[in-house]
Amino acid sequence: MSAWRDWPVFSAGFRPWFVLMLTFASLAMAAWAGVWLTAGWGGALQGPLDWRWHAHEMVFGVGTALVAGFLTTAAQNWTGRRAWSPAVLLLALGLWLAARVSSVVAGADALIPYLLSVATELLLLVVVARLILLSRQWHNLLFVFALLLTVLLDVAFAAQRDAIALAGWIAWAGLLPIVSMLLFIAQRVVPPFSANRLGIAPRRTGRTVAAVLGGGPLVLLGLLAVPVPDELRAVVTAGIALTAGYALVRWWHPAMMREPMLWLLFAGVLIVSLGLVWLALELAGLPVHGRDGAVHAMGLGALAVMALGMMTRVSAGHTGRPIALPGLFRPVLVILLAAVGLRLLLPIWPGLQPSWLAVTAGSLSLVYLAMLIVIGPWLISERADARPAARR
Repeated sequence: MSAWRDWPVFSAGFRPWFVLMLTFASLAMAAWAGVWLTAGWGGALQGPLDWRWHAHEMVFGVGTALVAGFLTTAAQNWTGRRAWSPAVLLLALGLWLAARVSSVVAGADALIPYLLSVATELLLLVVVARLILLSRQWHNLLFVFALLLTVLLDVAFAAQRDAIALAGWIAWAGLLPIVSMLLFIAQRVVPPFSANRLGIAPRRTGRTVAAVLGGGPLVLLGLLAVPVPDELRAVVTAGIALTAGYALVRWWHPAMMREPMLWLLFAGVLIVSLGLVWLALELAGLPVHGRDGAVHAMGLGALAVMALGMMTRVSAGHTGRPIALPGLFRPVLVILLAAVGLRLLLPIWPGLQPSWLAVTAGSLSLVYLAMLIVIGPWLISERADARPAARR
């Protein structure tokens, strides 16, 4: 066996995916802050790192890495089968990294970055589908459908990458499969995790809630692709939001406030729910200052708040460390929640101004960097409990 295969970082799929995700997210948000500070609206609309680059890389770059790390780890636990061989894992990581680098070098008009991005997603789809189909876990087929839709949406993004053609729903719809998968996973993991940490009975929400949280965003995606009234889309979106709200009420326990990792997960679902409510109101034609707030609430709730809670949970549990948010990261939560809150207020007050957008992007860059500093050493080193790492 070659030496690199023995490195701890390659002993489980979540390790390299989370390292790359946090590194890239920090750099990408810092670059986006730089665009707003130096070039303002002109750079964001027409520069080399324009809004197409930002939208694509946050969803299909950061989002894909998050899903790849979390979903393959969860799926192999559910199925008892190995997710990645070292060679396939290295190939997927290489494709993903090449897509990110080429998107900066070649720009949003070039086709190569999209081809590499789609290739990464196809490989991830094959890995997850293999695990689920071989184990006959039909109840997990939602993840296969969601990943397939991610591939198709990335292809659609590439086909519509002309800035004018991309101005519609395709520019942000890639968030919906990610929201689908994360909400579907959240309703599985939050009740038992809360029960274990707080010493309470698991507050499960049942199959109907699971079906709506997991399948609802995919149904909404289908409605966006066909000519139906926006009012119907608004009703479906509101139904998902209300179901998520019911789940939050069901999960809530006052003792959660003592466990930052738990309320981080809770806050992530809450912010995604806020985004869904906002989107429902916009689709219904109400004056809610456009769709920007709704899209960023869903994106930040899923890819920042919920993601950091889930990543800490997975990274700690699978590297033999206490399953709790490290004390060093807790002050950073203030920056995270302040940045998310400010970004969601910007469409309303004080307005989408380049300087304020730079503040929120720069703050999120620091949050991702802090998370990398805190859990990065866990991900590249041996297990803390001296148990041998399972080679997956």
